[in-house]
Amino acid sequence: MLVLRLAAHRGQCRLFSMLHTDVRMRIGLFLGVMCLGLASLRAAEDVLTTKGQRREAHVSVSNGAWKVGDAPASVRDILVVRFSQEAPPARMPAGVFIRGGSLLSGSLSSIIGDVAEVGSNAFGPLKLKRDEVAGAFSPLPPGQAENMPELARYSSLVAATLGTPGALLQPGKRCRVRFAGLDELLAERVMRVGADQILLATKSKGVESVGRQFVRMIEMETPPAAATAPSPEDARLGPEVLVRLKSGDLLRGRVANLDEKSLTLHTSYMGAKQIERGMLAVLFHSGAEGSGAVWLSAQTPVKALHIPMFDSEFPARMDASVDGGCIRIKDLSCERGIGVHSRSELEFSLPATPRRFISVCGIDAETKGRGCVVARVLADGKELWKSPPLTGKDAAVTVALDLPPAKTLLLLVDFGPDDDDTGDHFDWGWAALAPK
Repeated sequence: MLVLRLAAHRGQCRLFSMLHTDVRMRIGLFLGVMCLGLASLRAAEDVLTTKGQRREAHVSVSNGAWKVGDAPASVRDILVVRFSQEAPPARMPAGVFIRGGSLLSGSLSSIIGDVAEVGSNAFGPLKLKRDEVAGAFSPLPPGQAENMPELARYSSLVAATLGTPGALLQPGKRCRVRFAGLDELLAERVMRVGADQILLATKSKGVESVGRQFVRMIEMETPPAAATAPSPEDARLGPEVLVRLKSGDLLRGRVANLDEKSLTLHTSYMGAKQIERGMLAVLFHSGAEGSGAVWLSAQTPVKALHIPMFDSEFPARMDASVDGGCIRIKDLSCERGIGVHSRSELEFSLPATPRRFISVCGIDAETKGRGCVVARVLADGKELWKSPPLTGKDAAVTVALDLPPAKTLLLLVDFGPDDDDTGDHFDWGWAALAPK
């Protein structure tokens, strides 16, 4: 009886084991399918190519080789990749400008000798070369209202970082200290930055000490970077791009890898950095020489007119809405572009090489649905494109035009059929000239 019971018990154990194995396999298969399903449910990126095509597709990079969907691509083929629809921050309380066109949200902890210590909100403590730091700004004292227009909006920080023509801030070009009031102190050199004091070399007083608690912003003149050929690794990765994080950081570098988890960015100031994919907001073409595309907001127009219906004049703004805010058309934000008000005319010189004009345009969301305009694109006076009446309730319109041989490009925004200019804040978002 004992032997039979043991045999029966062993049989039951084997049966239960088989059942458990089957259950485990089913659970494993179910979890695998769920993981694949979740991966496929990840929202595709919003991609704008240098051919003017706008599509939703997953973007990946492996060792510098790009893919849009399943198709191989070159970094030179991609103008913009948007990972998130979140609007940029309205303001950034503290940050550090990096020479060459980057902005880190965080604080400049100290400068001693040739070493600058930076507290980055995204990457933690960093040790950089002092010549990499072009400037820094600090939070306002508690209870004090913003009194520096150039720091009041994030769009001003973007313009300063990108080197936008006409930007009020020009970190790296001069050396000065701006106080929490509007007073400022010009200096020859920032000698030392400590926790409590900043030492400056000035013409009038020699070495001067300033209490750090009173300082709102430092602009530091930095030596121009010597022109050097890209390293073999940089050449392999291709032209630089700019990556904006959801926190507002703008990082210039070259993309080595991009997968489901993170982006690896090679920078001149931090080396190779891994950035979690969930932190990414947008990646866009640097527009640097040799990269192919040229941002119109980085060019100075040969003619810029605003012909108001009444007396108020609204000059065009580069990399900002006409009111000075971040460019945003419905739920689409654009780090580069031109904000205008009807009736406006912007004329640019065209290069001799064949080009394509690209823009994602419409009325800025700051009008809260108001406004109605008609936009036109002309080359040497010949009309190439005319929009229907566009209102503040309409989504952005993508324009992609192969330009004929011409010397000038004219962007014109006129009053709409309502014959009123109220709310006519129009954005030529992501306006660029790309190779055909």
